[in-house]
Amino acid sequence: MSTDYRQITVGKFIFRVKDDCLYTEDGVWCTRPSADGETRLGLSDFRQQSSGDVAIAELPAVGQLVKAGETLAEIETIKMDLAVTVPFDVTVVAVNEALGDAPELINQDPYGAGWLVEVKPAMWPAPGLLDAESYLAVMAVQAEDAAR
Repeated sequence: MSTDYRQITVGKFIFRVKDDCLYTEDGVWCTRPSADGETRLGLSDFRQQSSGDVAIAELPAVGQLVKAGETLAEIETIKMDLAVTVPFDVTVVAVNEALGDAPELINQDPYGAGWLVEVKPAMWPAPGLLDAESYLAVMAVQAEDAAR
């Protein structure tokens, strides 16, 4: 798996985008499906930084069916409560149990140990996902707007 990143600096903040992930415009990343059709989801570096320090991560139950646009996870931070929606219909196959004791992993390692769930998409490729370069452009505009 690649560990290459693209990054931008906005003000004093550096935001990274992992090259081998796909993204939604609102900052949910996913890996490309494995041989068994499963993919891992999490929050992008920009999304976790702009949301604040994570205090609680409430994840769905394994086996749960979640439709596109529905809430997949609830994240409580020092700044806000964040509903993370899923970009496509999925069945949850695993959750990141480590987040129960250490939700700050989302902030510390958003593309690694801070992943949220593993899911099996109902359909692939999922419409509307952006590659790293496209998401970086979207994220740059969002970061500039947030800095104003």
